[in-house]
Amino acid sequence: MSRPESSVTAKSTRAEPRAARDSSPAPRTVESLLSKTFLIAASLLVCIIAIELLARFYLWHVVSVEDFRRYASFAQVKDRYGDDFFVQNEETSHRSWSPHYFLGFYPTPNHQVGANMHNSLGFRGREFAVSKPDNTYRVATLGGSTTYSSGVDDFELSYPSLLEKYLHRSGFNAVEIINAGASGYTSHQNLINMQFRVLPLLPDLIIVYQGFNDIQARFVYPSSRYLGDRSGSLRPFVQEIRMPDFAEYSTALRILGIRLGVTASHSALDWHLLSRPNSYVGDIFIHQMQLGTYPSGIFKEFSAAEILQNNPPVHFERNTEHMIALADHNNVNIVLVTIALDEDFHETSGVSTRRINTSDEYISALAQHNELTRNIGAQFNTPVLDIEEIFPDDHTLFTDGLHMTEKGNRARAQLIGDFVIRQFSEEMLAAESSS
Repeated sequence: MSRPESSVTAKSTRAEPRAARDSSPAPRTVESLLSKTFLIAASLLVCIIAIELLARFYLWHVVSVEDFRRYASFAQVKDRYGDDFFVQNEETSHRSWSPHYFLGFYPTPNHQVGANMHNSLGFRGREFAVSKPDNTYRVATLGGSTTYSSGVDDFELSYPSLLEKYLHRSGFNAVEIINAGASGYTSHQNLINMQFRVLPLLPDLIIVYQGFNDIQARFVYPSSRYLGDRSGSLRPFVQEIRMPDFAEYSTALRILGIRLGVTASHSALDWHLLSRPNSYVGDIFIHQMQLGTYPSGIFKEFSAAEILQNNPPVHFERNTEHMIALADHNNVNIVLVTIALDEDFHETSGVSTRRINTSDEYISALAQHNELTRNIGAQFNTPVLDIEEIFPDDHTLFTDGLHMTEKGNRARAQLIGDFVIRQFSEEMLAAESSS
C-alpha cells in the first residue's frame, strides 16, 4: 500500500514545476506587449514629427510666395512678413485684402507680392491720377475675381490690363482702364463699389462682368433669410484675428485640409474678413461636392437645386438695374457682359473647384443670371455683350472652368475691346483730341 502513495507523491512533486512553468510566461507576455505598444507609439510619434518637420521645410523653403501665403498659418505669415502684414497703407503690404466699411473688404492699398500689385487706392494695377486728366477716356471694370483676374498672378495679364493694351494697339490711345474688380464681390458689392469708389473717378464707361458670385448669395436656408442686404449669407465680422482649429496648428494637417477644401487658408478672405451665419449653406455644398458626399445633411431634405429655386435671383436683377440707373444719372456709359464658363472639359481626379463650377446647379443658376443680364439690357436699352455665346470652346482658356488663363484673358479682352470699339469709337477718339 505504501508504493502507490509514494507514486502519487512523486507525480505531485513532478507536476509542481510544470505548473510553475505554465504560470511564469504571463508577466513576460504583458511586458512584451507593453514594450511593443511603446515602440509602435514611439515610431508613430517619430513619423508624425518627421512629417511635420518635412511639411514645415517644404512650406518655408520650397513653395512659391503665393503658395506660402495660401498654406501658412497666421503666425507663420507674421513671422515672415512682420507685424505690418495686417497694417493698411504701409509702403508695402503683403495682405491682399483689407476691411472696408461699406464693402466688407477690398484690395489692400499698396499691396505687392511678386508680379501682382494694387495701387494706393486699392485697385489692381499701377497708380493713376485721381482727377481724370484731359485727353483721357477712362473705363472702369466692375466684377468679382473674374474681373480682378485671379487666374493669373501678374496684374499685367489681367483682362482689364490686356483690354487697355488691345485698345491702344487698335489706335485708341486715350483709353485708360481701371480694374475695380475684387474676389468674391457680388452685385451688391459691385453696386456699392460703383457708388463710392468708381464714380468719384469720373469714368466715361463702366464694364460690368458679374453673375457667378451671386449664385453663392442664393444658398440660404430657410428662404425667409434670403434678404436683399445679404444678412442671410453674411454677417458682420468684427474680430480681426480668430484662433484656428486645433488641427490647423499642424502645418501638415493644415496643408492637407486646405488642399481637400475642408478648411480655409489663413490668408483667405473667409479667415479674417468674412463670417457666415448658420443660414448660409453654400460652403456646405462646396465641401460636399469636393469630398464627394453630396447630398447629405440639409441637402437630403432640400437639394441644392431646390434651395436655388426657392431663392430666385431677384436681388441680382434689382442691383443690376440700379447700376444702370446710377450710371445714367451720372451720364456714364455702361456695358453689361454675360459670364463665360467652360462647361465641357473633363474633370480631373482629386479635389478641384472644377467639380463645383461645372455642377448642374451652378450651370443652371449662371444661365439664369446671364439670361437676366440680356433681358435687363433689352429693357433699359443698355448694350450687352453676350460673351457666353461667342467665347471660344477651348479648355486652355480656363484655369478652373471659370477663371481664365493669360490666353483666356487675351481672348476676352479682344472680344470686349471689339465691342467697345463698335459702340464708343467716336467718343474714345474725341477724348484724345479734347483739351
